Amino acid sequence: MADQRSADQRSPEPSKTPDDARPDPTGVRPPAPDVQTTSGVPKTQVPAAGAPDATAKARAMADAIARARADALAKAKPAASAEDTVVLRVEPSSPEDTAVLTVPTPQPPKAVPTPQPPKAAPTPQPPKAAPTPQPPKAEPAPQPPKAEPPKAGPGEETQVILPRAADDTVVIPAYRVARPADVATAIIPVVPGRGDGPRTEAAHPPDPGRAPKPARPRREPLDLGHAPAVLTISALGVLMVALAYAGGRIGTGNAQIAYWIGQVVVFTPVVVRLLSRRMAGVAESFVLVMGLALNQYLLKWMYSPDQFRFPDELQHWLATTVILESGVLFRPNPALPPAEHFPGLAELGAAVAQLTGLPVTAAGVIVAGVAHLVFVGLLFAVVLRASNSPAVAGVACAIYATALHYLFFNSMFLYQTAALPFFMLTVWAVRRWRTSGGPQFAWLAVVSMALTTVSHHVTAFALVATLLLLAVAELTTEKPRRWSALIMPAAAAAVVAAWILLVATDVLGYLEEPVDQVTRTVSQLLSGASDPASTSAPVSLGQLAVQGAGLLGLAVLYIAVTRDMVQRHDRDWWRWAAVAGGLIFFAGNGVRFLGQNGPEIAGRLSTFTYIPISILAAIGLVRGVQLIPARDAEGHRWRAAAPAIDVVMPGGWNLYSRVAAGAAMITLLMIGARAGGWPPLASLLPGPYLAGGYERSVDAPGLEAAEWQRRVLGPGNRVGGDATSVSLASTYGRQDPVREVGPLYYADSWGLEQEDLVTELHLQYLVVDRRLGTQLPESGAYFEMDPRSGQITSPLTDTQLGKFDTLTDVDRMYDNGTVRVYRLGER
Repeated sequence: MADQRSADQRSPEPSKTPDDARPDPTGVRPPAPDVQTTSGVPKTQVPAAGAPDATAKARAMADAIARARADALAKAKPAASAEDTVVLRVEPSSPEDTAVLTVPTPQPPKAVPTPQPPKAAPTPQPPKAAPTPQPPKAEPAPQPPKAEPPKAGPGEETQVILPRAADDTVVIPAYRVARPADVATAIIPVVPGRGDGPRTEAAHPPDPGRAPKPARPRREPLDLGHAPAVLTISALGVLMVALAYAGGRIGTGNAQIAYWIGQVVVFTPVVVRLLSRRMAGVAESFVLVMGLALNQYLLKWMYSPDQFRFPDELQHWLATTVILESGVLFRPNPALPPAEHFPGLAELGAAVAQLTGLPVTAAGVIVAGVAHLVFVGLLFAVVLRASNSPAVAGVACAIYATALHYLFFNSMFLYQTAALPFFMLTVWAVRRWRTSGGPQFAWLAVVSMALTTVSHHVTAFALVATLLLLAVAELTTEKPRRWSALIMPAAAAAVVAAWILLVATDVLGYLEEPVDQVTRTVSQLLSGASDPASTSAPVSLGQLAVQGAGLLGLAVLYIAVTRDMVQRHDRDWWRWAAVAGGLIFFAGNGVRFLGQNGPEIAGRLSTFTYIPISILAAIGLVRGVQLIPARDAEGHRWRAAAPAIDVVMPGGWNLYSRVAAGAAMITLLMIGARAGGWPPLASLLPGPYLAGGYERSVDAPGLEAAEWQRRVLGPGNRVGGDATSVSLASTYGRQDPVREVGPLYYADSWGLEQEDLVTELHLQYLVVDRRLGTQLPESGAYFEMDPRSGQITSPLTDTQLGKFDTLTDVDRMYDNGTVRVYRLGER
């Protein structure tokens, strides 16, 4: 009666307990035929834990099993392999339950005699009404005679695993042997993983006295794969480009060849690894992307490591210097008036310079580099969350690195560089807010859009357009519609409008001139008229061919991915927003042929429109090598119908050819961006002075003249000259620049028309660089507002440059042999 009551107390309800967890009324538990193991112990019937005299018998039996198991393991001598392990988790059950595993092994079974208790007679149930009397202490059961073990099937062995806690795991080596035909088994697949390396070992025989410490296979969360080796190869390309820059400064003939080889070595190995099916995961992809961004930023810095030479960088260098000297924000900047009301970059640069004691140039290099890397990292995070694929995120960042202004303009010391990280942080926060609904992400988005607004006006306008595009895509695709999607674009529009209307009121006038020029050019093209001053600089056929081939590849991927989304009835609004953004990208490429500022405007647009086309192109390329997951981050299936792209699992040369084709296309995009981006093709390498060459036009004679103006003339004078002279005078010289002076230089003689123009412009000084008479302008124009832009066929003549020395009311105030400064009377 006591035994029966104990058994009842130990047994859970039959309806809630699996069959293998119920106590055996016979006292003997048969082996489970549906689980496999490689214990090396012959199959036998083992008394249940609830049988009489269980403690003594269990110890004796455990010793026998341990010896038999050790003997079997010694004969089998299995080699522990990192790829042949199976991890089983013991589910919660009764503390006295045992798990019996069966597995075929290549060794013949070894019969081990074990004690067999006799079958216990079932105990009659007592009447419920009568109380159960206390039975006398049960006598120990007699020792059963040795029984022959049942004949095992070919290769069958069993192992008794002692009870463990519910969270313990057991690592059991698996052997590759044939499954017995007469035994029902459950095959557990062995999946080798990178994390199962030397850290994982075969399980040892357990101590009969206590449960062994579970051996858990460790996972490497920060597996960098081959990223260090790939980035080392990429760094060799940086060295080659540095040698090419050095060769350009001394005029070596083969420097351009070394430059292009170095660019390919920097870029292509990273792309090939990102497209590789053996990439370790998120950590390796992220390290490759950030390493590529760092190496490419080094290429930009090495072009001019000692000082800023690009005109826009000099303007922000002046704004930072003024804040550092005065300690006050919103100081006037004659070189770039709108920058006065967007002090984000200058404030960061001044803070770094003041805290570290570094000069403004060094502080600006640090600020621009950190901002550029943060932007790339946030772009990776946004694409990773949208695609749930580290390969798509990495390839998208690599494709974005082929944008026209990525290498130089988007990583220079400019206020757009400081605004781009906040732009991308806003997009990331809005996505998190729309998917998870956390209010902290909504507040982060609002703060980020405010920081974007006070950093750069164009980026702020692009942010409003981007958020509006995302909201429209969500309202169009999601059912039912969530009108809360309009909250963020409305908030961004309100913040930007408030800043423009209340603080930066001069921005609209600043943007009016380039917009009017593009509008005028479009209207002239539609009407058939032509304006010589509105034409852009000619582009070589080779450059057009390379850029056209890259755009054609992007168009093919765009059409294929879009067609696939239509066939699958894709409901992901982020991807449909990327499709709409891709259309804007292709339309924006036509702007580069509209007027003198067309290439600059197209490059500025590509900073934002290149993001969606990069995402779609990455999806197409990654799907081509079958690296994309079955579902995205929201659980949407990538393929629900026959896709437009061939999705047959590639292998061998088929796989290699796909990876090579994808890497070649992205490399072609990079070459086209370097040839058609910045700096211009003729100024790819640093070197001696070039007229109209931007960075190549800044040298010692021009800097000396600008420093003299500040020291002798004092700040705030109205000074005119060519594009480089005006840039240096307004920054290093602290003068008020006058850019509309081209007609004064092109005139062969001085007359009433020139006098009227001087009076109208309130011009006080003219800077004349005599090298304008020996070289044609590399950019197609000598002056910022050149009336002969794109039409110049010969340098300025000695008569045009020397006429200022013949005027009675014009005085030569400075001459260093190359640059002269004239005073135009008492004005």
